[in-house]
Amino acid sequence: MTIKNAAVNVHDVVKKYGDKTILDGLSMTVNRGTIYGLLGASGCGKTTLLSCIVGRKSINSGEVWVLGGTPGEKGSGVPGPRVGYMPQDIALVGEFTVKDAVFYFGRILNMEDKLIQERFTKLSKLLELPPDDRFLKNCSGGQQRRVSFAAAMVHMPELLILDEPTVGVDPVLRDKIWNYLVELVHTEKTAVIITTHYIEEAKQADKIGLMRGGKLLAEESPARLLSLFQTDTLEEAFLILSRNQEEGRINRVIEAANISNGNGSMQSVSSTSVSSFNIAYDSKEELTFDRKKTKIKKDKTSLERHRMKALLDKNWKQFYRNITGICFLVTFPILETLCFLNGVGGDPKNLKLGIVNDETLSTRCPNFDFNGTTEIQDFDCHFNNMSCRFLEYLEHPMIHKIKFETLDEAKAAIRHGKIIGTLYIAKNFTKSYEQRMQDGKEADNWIVSFGEIKAFMDLSNRQTGATLKYKLYELFYNFQEELFKECNYPAKLGNLPIQKSFLYGNEDESYVVYMIPGTIITLLFFMGSMMTSQIIITDRKEGVWDRSIVAGVTSLEITITHFILQAAIMLLQSSEVLLFIFGVYGYPYVGDFLTMFLIAYLGGICGMVYGFWVSVICEDHSQANISVTGGFLPMMLLCGLIWPLEAMPIGLRIFSKCLPFTLAIVSLRNVMKKGWPIWDLQVCHGIGSLIGWIFIIGICSVWLIKLKR
Repeated sequence: MTIKNAAVNVHDVVKKYGDKTILDGLSMTVNRGTIYGLLGASGCGKTTLLSCIVGRKSINSGEVWVLGGTPGEKGSGVPGPRVGYMPQDIALVGEFTVKDAVFYFGRILNMEDKLIQERFTKLSKLLELPPDDRFLKNCSGGQQRRVSFAAAMVHMPELLILDEPTVGVDPVLRDKIWNYLVELVHTEKTAVIITTHYIEEAKQADKIGLMRGGKLLAEESPARLLSLFQTDTLEEAFLILSRNQEEGRINRVIEAANISNGNGSMQSVSSTSVSSFNIAYDSKEELTFDRKKTKIKKDKTSLERHRMKALLDKNWKQFYRNITGICFLVTFPILETLCFLNGVGGDPKNLKLGIVNDETLSTRCPNFDFNGTTEIQDFDCHFNNMSCRFLEYLEHPMIHKIKFETLDEAKAAIRHGKIIGTLYIAKNFTKSYEQRMQDGKEADNWIVSFGEIKAFMDLSNRQTGATLKYKLYELFYNFQEELFKECNYPAKLGNLPIQKSFLYGNEDESYVVYMIPGTIITLLFFMGSMMTSQIIITDRKEGVWDRSIVAGVTSLEITITHFILQAAIMLLQSSEVLLFIFGVYGYPYVGDFLTMFLIAYLGGICGMVYGFWVSVICEDHSQANISVTGGFLPMMLLCGLIWPLEAMPIGLRIFSKCLPFTLAIVSLRNVMKKGWPIWDLQVCHGIGSLIGWIFIIGICSVWLIKLKR
């Protein structure tokens, strides 16, 4: 028998994953117009072999010949519409209805809707499919497998590959499916490869291949196998072959297998040879000759409109029918922005501050106005009970004053975490403060010491302690300015001898304003990376990606259509974040809003590409989550979001600027606070950095996809 009559010809194929050999010199032939039953235990390599036949996996050595060409090569039609493939997994979109699933594959194969409907109606009756409008996620496992079978059959392929199609199917329906396949191969000359756990049902196949440990133990018709081994069941024949393989006798040639008695029956033999079962292969010359005679069609590597349309429809239905996903994608940016704006940058409230005032023995200071000074003609100024007047200034939302009788008692409260600090005022504070002002540089050390308010602070929480410290400085300077005014001194003498003016920003801005640019870009980057990695891994994990490619879709088409939808979602999320910060909360900006939007949006797109790369290197959602968060956290710490880049060591600062969104944050801050235009060099640096990372990560992802095959 020549290769011209074969739909599939596999010759001496070896497939390895690392050091593990999955297919070990395997050879098989599937003729047109026949059913080939591929039998074997789980893990023997059946699914891997089928993946090689449909062009989804490359082989280490050997040859695979499918429908007149090598899978994956130009003009082979495989992957493509000539093959119908039902994988072992359901490999359908849970948000699809029963009808959607069949129409999706029909449209990918460029069938008209009218023809798809005709085929769907016939297959629905044959396979007893659930109602047309039932979602697949609401169907049972057996119902889903029947829909999967219908999707593989909708276009009447030349080669039909079915991986465990009858698992979980009612026995009556299983028999009905087999009868349909028998009729199909006889009337349409379709070649069918079917794997099954139900060995005995394979008796209806024209030829069966018994596979174990990556090798084909036998390849013959069921009747001949039963005759050769004088058994009543295929399972017994399989058991004999398996034992022979373990004993190392599987390749022994027994001439007695070809000896028949006078009336034509096969003689009994104790063991048989697989080489007597196999169909002989043609020579290499004939194989090459057939290849030259095969009509090669022009391979269409460009984006096909009908496939793109079907993929976009699939992605859109996956999105809008997943209510939980929509709620998350829409509300998560708002919730994160709310948490940031309300939880970061505000001044601490009600910090417990101990007060030990030895200048008065009363339980509380009387209320003082600013008439507590006495003016004399020679302009000498005398103060009265300054400690109580200063404590009146500490009536501030940040400070909650707690009175202590002794300094030791207050220090003990600090050590036990009851208060954050204490102020100690000596009993002769007012007199000493006045004396140090009058004596100036002639003042004695004890006068200077008693004229001070001593503060004892808990700086274990440095941010809180430092905030309180600077607030105490500010309140004392304000208090001192008022005193100097009453004494007819220049008020500025009561403050630091530094005059400040600000070209950008102002002194009263909260820390949250500094963090806004970094928060916008890191939030959108994280949303983009998480969204993309989860969606693509779900598609790949459920088998939808691979099954679509077998039907003729390219990885580029799948990637682009995913990015189109997710880029639209990113537009919404970027708008939400920016409008909430600058519109609802009213934080000021002086630059061009569209420039700020562009930088933020590119940050989200860069996150999407990063998520695509994560989906390529990770096998499941857990690995993807670890990779996204594990990569995002150090980038967030080093990008200048939390602390300025100028505080880092020079080497780390250079490394930080090479990260995806560090320069973009600087650019966004310059536009927001300084009003720099888009053509400013530093703004261009940030935009260029994002675009560069988008291309770098994208190219690496495509390369890894090809490498994994």
